[in-house]
Amino acid sequence: MKVWDFMGQFEYALIEQLKEDDERWGDTWRQRDVGGQEERIFAKLRDYYDQWRHGGKPIPWLKIAGLAMIAWLRTERPDVLVEEE
Repeated sequence: MKVWDFMGQFEYALIEQLKEDDERWGDTWRQRDVGGQEERIFAKLRDYYDQWRHGGKPIPWLKIAGLAMIAWLRTERPDVLVEEE
């Protein structure tokens, strides 16, 4: 088996995670630009690591995949971002 053989299952799980995140955050991801996204994402990754290392909380891989998708969208599809007025 190849990793991409699981893409359908992963896609379903990621969509469900993104729906949960949308209930909490809505479209706020569209209001931030590409600038500084690496720092913001790596800070969040450090937070997830600390929660795992010191609190025993599982690493939220689907949330990390969601962060990667948002970063990719901001870079590849800037037309989806909300322009500041």
